[in-house]
Parts: sequence; C-alpha cells; structure tokens
Amino acid sequence: MGEPTTPTAIGADTGQVVFHLFAASEREETGAASEVLSRAGIGYADLRPPGANAPGDDVLTGTATVTALADAAAALRHRFRYGIAVRLAGPTDVVVRSDPRVEHGQIVIRKPRRDVPVRDTRALRSALNGLLAQGAPDPVPLPYPPSIMFREHQSAELAAEATRLARVFTDPDFVSGADPTGTLLDNPAMLAEVSGRPRTLLDLLLLAHAFSRTDDGDHRVRDLRIPDLDEVRRLASTIEVFVQPSTDPESRVLARPLADGRQGFVIGLPPQTSELMANISWALPSLFAFTEGMASDSAGPDSFTADRDRTWADVDVTVASYLRSWRPPRAAALVPPRPLIPMTMPQGESRHGPGDPYLVFDACTLFLIARELSPILQGRFSTRAEPPLVPFTAGLPREVRLETQADCAAYVHTMNALILGAGKDGPFVPDFDNIRRHFHHGRPSRFGRTRRLEEQARHEAGVVLACVHRTTEAVLSYYAVVDLFAALARARRDGALARRLEAIGDRREAVCRYMLWVKEHGLPEAWGLRTRLVGEEDGWERVWEYVRHAQRHLVPTLVGPSG
Repeated sequence: MGEPTTPTAIGADTGQVVFHLFAASEREETGAASEVLSRAGIGYADLRPPGANAPGDDVLTGTATVTALADAAAALRHRFRYGIAVRLAGPTDVVVRSDPRVEHGQIVIRKPRRDVPVRDTRALRSALNGLLAQGAPDPVPLPYPPSIMFREHQSAELAAEATRLARVFTDPDFVSGADPTGTLLDNPAMLAEVSGRPRTLLDLLLLAHAFSRTDDGDHRVRDLRIPDLDEVRRLASTIEVFVQPSTDPESRVLARPLADGRQGFVIGLPPQTSELMANISWALPSLFAFTEGMASDSAGPDSFTADRDRTWADVDVTVASYLRSWRPPRAAALVPPRPLIPMTMPQGESRHGPGDPYLVFDACTLFLIARELSPILQGRFSTRAEPPLVPFTAGLPREVRLETQADCAAYVHTMNALILGAGKDGPFVPDFDNIRRHFHHGRPSRFGRTRRLEEQARHEAGVVLACVHRTTEAVLSYYAVVDLFAALARARRDGALARRLEAIGDRREAVCRYMLWVKEHGLPEAWGLRTRLVGEEDGWERVWEYVRHAQRHLVPTLVGPSG
C-alpha cells in the first residue's frame, strides 16, 4: 500500500497535480486502485477515518505527475465496473472516478456541458495538461467560513481544506443544472459562503458538547463526566464542515492529518437530504393529523380518506421535485424543486414560533452534522475507543448498536444546540430552576416579581419546547428521507446504496423508543417540562404510512421514461 501522505496543492510548473481517486470498495475497486498506485510508486492517503464505515466511494488522495496519473487511470479503465470520468476540481486538483454514464473501458474528460472521450494514455496526458494550463490560480489561502465562537482556535489549514473538498465532491451536472451561470464552480468564496451557516451550527454543537453528559444516552450510568471548554476548544481546531454541491444523499466524515501531527476531520453535508428533510418536517403536523378515529361520525370514513389523500398528494409533489434531480443526466436543465416550507420568514411569524421555517432548517442540518460528529466526540476515529454498549440497544448486532447510539447521541446534541442557538446576543441558557417553580398554563400572578418570573418561565419554556419538538421532527424526517432514497436507489438498480440506506432505516425503531423515553422521563426529570405529546406515537405511525405509500406509488413514477 502506498505511503500515507498529506497532499497539498503543488503549482503546475512542477508538473504535478493533486489527485482524488474515487473507488467503490464493495466492487473491489479500492483494492485495485491501491495496487495500481503502489506499483507506480505513488503515495496517497485514504480519506476514510480508521474504523469508519464510510458511505459510498473511498477517496484516495495524493500527488503525482500528470504522466503517472494518466498511466494509473489507463491501468484502471478495465478494472473499474464503469468507465472513468476525469475532471478538474481547481487549478491543480484532478478528480478521477468510475461513472455509470461512461461505457466500461472508456475514459472521458468531464467538462461543464459535455464529455470528451480520450483514446489512449497519451491523449489523456495531453488533455490534462491543456486543462491545467487554463486554470486560474487559487487565492492563498483559500477562503473559508470563520468560526463564530471558536475563532482563535480554528485551524485555517483545515478550514481551507474543507473549501477545497467542496470542489472535489461537487457534481458538475447538478451544479450546472441548478446554476447555469457556473459561478459556483469557479468561485471558492461562494463555496465557502454556502458552508457558512453549517459552520455556525457546528460551533453550537461543540458548545452543547461542553455542557452535555457523556453517558451516551444510558440513564443508568451514575459516574458522569462533563466535558469542559478546554476540551471543546481543542476539538474545535480539528473539525470542519462543508456542503457537498451534489445530489448524493449521504453525509460523510473525511480524515485529514494536520501539520502539527493531530488528526483533523471534515464533515460533508448532503444539501438535497437536508432540504428534503426540512420539507417533510414542515409537513409532519399535517401528516400527524390523520390518526385512527379522526373522522367524526358525521364526516364518515370516506371524508377522512379523501382529506388524507389530498395531503399526501401535496407532499408527493414536493418529494418528487427533489427526488427527480438525483444524479441528473449530462447537460440536463434541472427543474427547480417545489418546496412546501417557506424559504423566508412568513409575515407575522416570529423566531421559534410555530411558523418559523429557520428553526426547521437548523434542526435538520444540526442533526446531519451531529450524526457524523458523535463518533468523533466518542474517539472512535482517533483513539479507536468505543463507547460502552448501553442496555437500550441490547439484542442488536454490535455494529448496529454503535450506530444506533450515535443516532441517539445526535438527537440529544441537536436538541441542546438548537436551544443554545436561540439567543439573540449569545447562547441561550434557560433558567430551568425558574421553569420548575413558575411555569404553568394558568393565569399569571397579580404580584409584580412573581408575574415577571412567570412570564420569563413561560417564554423560556416555550423556546425549549419548540426546540424539542423541531428536533424530534428532524429525526423522524431523517428516517423518512433515508427510506425514500433507499427505495429510489433500489428502483434504479443501485443495490449498494440501497443497502446502506436501508441499514440506517433499520435503526429507526430503536431510536424512536429512545426519543420517547427522553420525552417521557429524561426531560421532565432534568428540566421540569413534559414534552411528550398525547397520541404522539400514533402520529409517528402516520408518517411511516405516508413513506410506505411514497415508496410503492410515487418512486416507481420517477424511474420511467418521464422520471
């Protein structure tokens, strides 16, 4: 195997490039790529963290001359399942990956609107040199979104690498279809700006970790350790996040060694998944409404079914508009999605009120980040430490138990981060002692001081309850979106992706049990608030009824001639 390296951009005048070779381990492509690179004496690093079950393709990154890279790509053309697409992802960054849209044994240069076939290694070298000669140099350093809370501890090296990886993981067909101007691909500052809000949300998750119990959700653990701010500051210098400009439904963690010898991690977020989660989360109250026995005697069951079908049809339109853009064909003009959720604050609504769409978007993005952050916080990717297997996952296979615990930890971290982010001028820290003493739904006191305390308790409890409910809805929408993409992947004969997503969906039942326990027992004990709603489980079941409907009736319409 090639020597692990920390590739850095090398100027074109040296004749070298930074390559990013995507290989599917389930198709034995990773082994073939490692063998070819090692035989050529090319050093590389696998971006998959040690011990992680990385989604999709492995990414092997290193530096090589154009000649050596062209020879390696030519050697792999018959060892990869599909043909190979080569594209430029920056002045000296070259992406090489197997692509089902390219005939097996063929190599193409991927340009914004068309593919250019190359006949042999010599033609590939010539084409690469031509592309590299046209590339404009990057600003030094690459722009990146700054940390708001941990600016002094943020690693500029790792943050710039996150912007660079955003270009590497870009799907040019998706970006050019969604942005015909092409400015996003050519402007690293715009890429950094896209990741600005997720970077702020990462800060909130790190701050939440500083005040979180480290029992991994096991309420039986008595010897709790509370992380301190010094530990979190150290973590803040080793973790970054970026948005993957593609329709890939999976989030991921990438390992990037830092110059000081520490291990850095970069979390990649799938924007389509996050936005579809937000739309389904926004629709959940309507889906919850159709519980058994909802129809009155006067309305009758036919009216109930008609109302439910109308609601499902409205949600179908939005879901279909997002699923249709998955893996768009070359040079396709993408039809804009048709969201249910408002993209701006509706008139008359207020922050953290029932009509606040920003709270929904933040909850969904926070959960996706927290899901990948949890194993990092537990040390699974650096020290290879494993958290204790807690009793509520008993009966599940060991690996499934670890992943289920990460889902549950992400639920709590998201909830805490959403609450901390509710402050106007800094973190929002509710006075739970005051909430226990003075929060009630009756008439306020006539006495001035007591009345003020009751008003404060009512306001803070309202914010907390809104964050708890939106977090719960984000988790439910996560599993709904995963199930929908799994059905679409299976319908389009991508069995590997379908199996990975179905494995996530299989954890839903255990995570839902955990959420119910937290709402029924954990939060009332810790905060003095009852957050479990009457009939909540019935509402959740209505969501899964809709998902099954969409899998059976909506997804098949997306894979036909018009899908």
